[in-house]
Amino acid sequence: MLIGFVLLVSACGHDACDALPVSEHIFPTKAACEEIATRIHQRRPAAVLLCGEVYRDEKDQAQ
Repeated sequence: MLIGFVLLVSACGHDACDALPVSEHIFPTKAACEEIATRIHQRRPAAVLLCGEVYRDEKDQAQ
């Protein structure tokens, strides 16, 4: 189940590597995540930011 979006930063630019979370905050919509990415780009234009989906395991809900 999709629960939101997290803002990620790529440590190696556009090359293939793992992206790291900017913070632990989970945004409710992709648009909200992208708004923060836009604000960060104003100060750090070279930063490679992307919004990743966050899912909750269906098994966790059953407990």
